[in-house]
Amino acid sequence: MKKLSFKLLSLMLVSSTIFYSCSGNDTEETEEVTEEVTISAEEEVSYVLPSPLQIVNLFKNAGLEYVGGLTNAKENVNNYNAKTGQKINFGIYAADMAYAITNNQTQESINYLNALRQMSEKIWMTDVFNSVGVAERLEKNVGNEDSLTTIMADLQMEMDEYLDENGASYTGSVIFAGAWIESMYLALNANKNNNEKLTNRLSEQSVIVSNIIGAVKQANEEGDLDGLIANLETINNSFKAINETTGVLTTEQVEGLKTTVTEIRNNLIKG
Repeated sequence: MKKLSFKLLSLMLVSSTIFYSCSGNDTEETEEVTEEVTISAEEEVSYVLPSPLQIVNLFKNAGLEYVGGLTNAKENVNNYNAKTGQKINFGIYAADMAYAITNNQTQESINYLNALRQMSEKIWMTDVFNSVGVAERLEKNVGNEDSLTTIMADLQMEMDEYLDENGASYTGSVIFAGAWIESMYLALNANKNNNEKLTNRLSEQSVIVSNIIGAVKQANEEGDLDGLIANLETINNSFKAINETTGVLTTEQVEGLKTTVTEIRNNLIKG
């Protein structure tokens, strides 16, 4: 079995986010992004995935605004009984919390962190939340965006370590797929004025989705991820028509991608 490393993918998202905050030049930012993903033949599988917070920050720095009512309802936590759906929606809620945090929606951030804690019980990751003292830290940091961001970053780190130590690294790729789909859904549906910079960042996701597909395929030993892979490949097909001259989605292509991602995402949150 091959080892698919997401370390460079993580660095790609981080460098793009940081570079954008320092420069308004889209051309230079695009050049900063590397498309390389390392694949090496080894027995073990290991992923270093970017956090949902990094993904949302990438879009936020390009002009993504907050639109209420887009995120997955917290009450839906009780609807997810199948293991694959639980992992996917854990990722979806993580992206929703990141969206709330980056837009100073404190109460929403806390609500989604609590939703994640409930979801962690379903996928046997309660220890992750206990180890970072989520409940206690929430009470002490209400209204503090920086602290909420730190809590989320700590959760991501603990989750990565937990999955790795328990031989469940593949779970991370499924969670990340859910977070990525939700982030795309939010960016596409909140992009009301066809923001050019945001469209550029959305266009760059064509590189990332193909890597996610490869990771999820590696995790699909029992065939329980066939549906998720099919959904990701459908999204990937929407990117294949990208403008070959500029490498950026046209307005019509963005609308097509929006329709595709929204339909897939809405089906995923049904449970």
